[in-house]
Amino acid sequence: MAQKETRRRLLTLLVTPVLTAGLMALIWSTGFVSELENVTVDRRFRARASTDPAPDPRIALIGIGDHSLKKAGRWEEWTRNIHGAFADALGARPPKIIAFDLFFSEPSRDPSHDEAFAFALELHPGAITGMRIDETTARIENDPLPPPYLQGTRPITNVTGDTSTMLHGTRANAPIRLLAEVAWTGFVNCPASKSDGMRRAIPLVGLVQDNIYPSLVLQILMQLEGASSEDIEVVMGDSIKVPKINGSFWEIPIDKSGAMAINYRNTELLEITDYVATMGELGGYQETGTWPAGYPTLIDQIVLVGQSAEGLQDLGPTPYSARDPLFRVQATALNNILQSDYISVAPKGPSIVVWLLVAWLTLFLLRKAPVALEMIFPFLIVAAYGLVSFYIFKYQSLILPFVLPVAGFILIHTTAIGDRLIAELQEKRYIKGVFGSYVSPEVVEQIVDSGKLPELGGEEADISILFSDIQGFSTFSEQLSPVELVDLMVEYLSEMTDIITDDGGTLDKYIGDAIDAMYGAPLFLDNHAYVAVVSTIRMQKKQIELQEKWKSEGRKDLIQNMRTRIGLNTGTAVVGNMGSVRRFNYTMMGDSVNLGARCESGAKSYGVYTMITDRTRTAAVSAKDDIIYRYLDQIIVKGRTQPVKVHEVVGFRRETSSATLDCLDLYEQGINAYLKSQWSEAISKFEQAAKLELFQPSKKDGILTNPSSVMIDRCRIYKSSPPPLDWDGVFQMTSK
Repeated sequence: MAQKETRRRLLTLLVTPVLTAGLMALIWSTGFVSELENVTVDRRFRARASTDPAPDPRIALIGIGDHSLKKAGRWEEWTRNIHGAFADALGARPPKIIAFDLFFSEPSRDPSHDEAFAFALELHPGAITGMRIDETTARIENDPLPPPYLQGTRPITNVTGDTSTMLHGTRANAPIRLLAEVAWTGFVNCPASKSDGMRRAIPLVGLVQDNIYPSLVLQILMQLEGASSEDIEVVMGDSIKVPKINGSFWEIPIDKSGAMAINYRNTELLEITDYVATMGELGGYQETGTWPAGYPTLIDQIVLVGQSAEGLQDLGPTPYSARDPLFRVQATALNNILQSDYISVAPKGPSIVVWLLVAWLTLFLLRKAPVALEMIFPFLIVAAYGLVSFYIFKYQSLILPFVLPVAGFILIHTTAIGDRLIAELQEKRYIKGVFGSYVSPEVVEQIVDSGKLPELGGEEADISILFSDIQGFSTFSEQLSPVELVDLMVEYLSEMTDIITDDGGTLDKYIGDAIDAMYGAPLFLDNHAYVAVVSTIRMQKKQIELQEKWKSEGRKDLIQNMRTRIGLNTGTAVVGNMGSVRRFNYTMMGDSVNLGARCESGAKSYGVYTMITDRTRTAAVSAKDDIIYRYLDQIIVKGRTQPVKVHEVVGFRRETSSATLDCLDLYEQGINAYLKSQWSEAISKFEQAAKLELFQPSKKDGILTNPSSVMIDRCRIYKSSPPPLDWDGVFQMTSK
């Protein structure tokens, strides 16, 4: 099943990105998420605003603002002789270009006002007025608009490509004849987005009936370079070429509709000077010859005039303001051209391919990672991409798509995580279904949590083996009723088993009152020898607590004096599913297991309650040296030929009394004398130690002997019947 799930998951990892990429391409082609993408682009504009470069110094914006309206009256009351006066005053500091983002399509009530304005404009060869292409489709018969009298503003004829998507209309609100004969004209149409009213691209060419005319921005550039309509080359979806005076070309990128994407820079950098205030300063300049600081130079500049007052209608949103003067948008587009500061969008195809590769790479890198990491890492990738896309935008003005690729990337990983969680759930159910009938619930849960299946038939593992047994259990069986015995065992085994499993051990089985357990399998357990020793200490402490509890409950003396013997060994054993074909159990086998059992039974011979092998002690001490052990003997247990050193687990160093420490010191001195065959000296030390032993022989308490008493008896035997001269201190056990 595991292999089948692996194949299915790999297939998911391969196919999901491809399907998502296809869906992404389909959605992308519909423009469904363009509004969301525009939001991210606007944020990028604002984020880089503080480092935006200064605009081209040739551009000067003169705005009809609140101050102008306050001085000259409401906009509806303005007459064209005011503009004539402004244009005339500019003669004192003549600009290269003066362009009005204003409409003069209706004659004034007083013809002299139009004449005054036309006379003033005629003094400026680079004067340009605005017109608007009427984007309605209805054609009016016998209406040859735009009028043929548009001075030098002639249609652009060198146009290549499909013009069907170009800004178009059947009419144009052109300036009156008197003005059109003395000034150039360019349309100011700049369609706003239907969703947020933002102008993101500005048409540079527009179609009126069958003629193509330049926009105000393009006309400014043409007059700046002295180019005519015949000099302009338009390739739809590619570029517009405008010849320069020096013989080279301006090459302006345009889309298939003939519009240029606006690369917004901090619009506050394009400062607007008040119209009427500028007129006043020009008048003063003619008298004093002094031009004030804080005002644009005007001389040889491109002066763009437009509305900036809050109460007027020519305001709209930009990435920096909800109500920005729209003639500043025209100025921004002009500045883009003059500084060759164009914005571009990364192609869809390569973007999809790159994200597809990133998705595959991250999916395969994370397929075996923790689920938490698999959930967090995609968002880290997205955050990194956000930073990269911003810095590329900041320094290259290249828009890397964000919304759709990121949404697709997150969708891919969400699908992969969901598939993984489903697969893991199915695997857990499989493990519980297969092993639940013959493996203890504790083992099943650990296997489920690890996802590691134990090998059928067993595998070698380095483990610590624990055996425990109740001292004199046969007496319990004789003196207690079956109900009392079962209740007692349930309480006792529950407490002891909880300690084992809480410490990371695995219960093997119960045999009557006996507990078989292991540490280090089926799951690896670091420092399992030390952990197992700690468990024995906790079990003996729990035994004392149970004794006190049973005493307070008035239980029988037999129960009050219950004691547990524990044996512990560390070594290599075979662990796994063992038994018959139809019925088997997760258990342990091997010589190390047998030796652990011998330690439990052998503890009785020394009058101790926890006996461990030297290998367990060595491994435990190497992990942490906070437990006191007592060397007991070097023995050959029944059924073995090799001697093994055994020790008693006394307890934690911090909890051991001074009397016990004195006892252990005397006992060690006795052992040293014993190993040197100094029997009398050994007996003397053991007798002193015997008086300090924690467990004193008592029939009532069920204590028959202790290590010091055992060694006293052995020394007396050896004193009367000495062992061979080549005796090495090894004692041969004659019982299990």
